[in-house]
Amino acid sequence: MPKPWSRRGGGDRRAGWAIRRLGVGLVLGALTTGAATAPARASDPSTVGVRRTAVVEAVNKAQGAVVNISSEKKAASSSRWPFSPEENQRPRVNGMGSGVIVDGRGYILTNHHVVDKVQGVQVQLSDGTSYPARVLQVDPVMDLALIKVDPTSPLPAIAMGTSSDLMVGEPVITIGNAFGYENTVSVGIISALHRDVTLSDDQVYRNLIQTDASINPGNSGGPLINIEGELIGINVAVRAGAQGIGFALPMDEVKRVAADMLSTRRLAATWHGVVAAETLRGDRRVLVAADVQRGGPGEAAGIRPGDELVRIAGMPVTNALDVERAFLDARPGAPAQVVVRRGGAETTIALDVRPLPRGATLAELEPTDPIWDSLGLKTSPASSEDVVSVNPKLRGGLLIQAVSPGSPAAAASLQRGDILVGMNVGDRNWETIRPDHIIHVLSQPEAVQTDSALLYVIRRNGLQQRRISLADPRVKNIIAQ
Repeated sequence: MPKPWSRRGGGDRRAGWAIRRLGVGLVLGALTTGAATAPARASDPSTVGVRRTAVVEAVNKAQGAVVNISSEKKAASSSRWPFSPEENQRPRVNGMGSGVIVDGRGYILTNHHVVDKVQGVQVQLSDGTSYPARVLQVDPVMDLALIKVDPTSPLPAIAMGTSSDLMVGEPVITIGNAFGYENTVSVGIISALHRDVTLSDDQVYRNLIQTDASINPGNSGGPLINIEGELIGINVAVRAGAQGIGFALPMDEVKRVAADMLSTRRLAATWHGVVAAETLRGDRRVLVAADVQRGGPGEAAGIRPGDELVRIAGMPVTNALDVERAFLDARPGAPAQVVVRRGGAETTIALDVRPLPRGATLAELEPTDPIWDSLGLKTSPASSEDVVSVNPKLRGGLLIQAVSPGSPAAAASLQRGDILVGMNVGDRNWETIRPDHIIHVLSQPEAVQTDSALLYVIRRNGLQQRRISLADPRVKNIIAQ
């Protein structure tokens, strides 16, 4: 009996169940010619405005930030000996994929599998200009990669959207290098949200956006955009043998990983000590300083947790990726001007980044996360819209972004994509809308006196219960604090 999902999406034509990664392939065959058509008739100029639909506007807004990626890699070999004649004579095959410009200095996001184990990565812009690219950072688990070109002038960057308020049925657009046909545009809708897809034992995608917009080999790493032309996902996979079943990584998770890839710690060896997060204040989506690392440059400059971040070094910031982009060119001794909104008034603060401390590791400079350290959960706030369909009394929850292997959360079978909406300890229930709510629950006397807690979790639009151990020494350390 065939497995529902397999790695080799195009290897067996009988396997209609396979899921196929989209980034690497060799375009073969020739174009067929169709029947002769009547001569084209000139359009009435007066109708151009009517034909300029929202889709046309969205494509025009985003298309300049989409790139085609080509590369070479050696064909697979059956030899187990790396120095055999067969190994040395393996032919090279062409690979193709797509990418999206996230910073005008030439930083581009794509899928990891598009650039994995390839040589000679080449990027072609929408205007036909081509540049060699180098791979800077990869995240195989998320299937993301950050690559860099060195343009002669600033490049157009994509407008960032959010995946937190997506609606099933809303129109979406894909742009990419489909089967080698660069800048191919397709239109569809969001078919479903929070899809989990298993490609192999090593690659499991969670919380994906499902769309019926045409996604083909070569679209991998390209953008899924909304009707406003904003990036809401990165195309990653398609169900082989099916029609109109494609998947994209949700933008909010992409931004989190991309911000780490583009962080000043990794690329500039500097440290600013501000952890930014998007949140809702009333009906406004704002960017706030969710944490200011103790002893860091941000704290020394006077930035406080909860400050709304407005501009950094003259650049408007709306997400954590923007913060890293804004600080990327900052150098010690030349403070960057940070505009924050505090108490309804804007204040300008001079923040002087510092070199990474000698001998310090990146992990040592990461913000401390007691929930990750104790329970093994990374979370971000989920909106009320994500939970009211399950229970209209719910006001929000915490989207689980990662689960640490071997942690109490893993033992409780929690998964990435679950939404934690409440906890029960000692016959008392608490809602969990913000991460600090978990810490509050763990600090209650009831938590000290018991060895487990009941979690209320939304999975696949249903409310489930999971029991998590509080007996682990890591949890007890947090409770003791």
